[in-house]
Amino acid sequence: MRTDYPLYVIAVICFLVAIYAYAAPLAETELYIYALAVLGIVFIGLGYMARPKEGSLSETTLTPSMPAPPSEPLPAEIQPKEKPKTPRKTPVKRRARKKSAAKKRRKK
Repeated sequence: MRTDYPLYVIAVICFLVAIYAYAAPLAETELYIYALAVLGIVFIGLGYMARPKEGSLSETTLTPSMPAPPSEPLPAEIQPKEKPKTPRKTPVKRRARKKSAAKKRRKK
């Protein structure tokens, strides 16, 4: 469930209680009426910040362009082949090889 909806509901409840307290015949303009209105605005802001982002992909959302995951493993003919890993030479080894080649040239 989205977390912004309950925050909006709390904001509406705060506004309704503030309106009721303001409209009551015995109520004067007191601090709690303003506090409830400000609290309603705060909950609206929290709900706005908690809404899901427009570009994000939900876990339960599948689009038609996304293929369903395969239920069975692929046959050996269709599975992608892995390239054999070749050891790479590190820069330190290259540097050492260059130095030894330079030493051999100097000796000649």
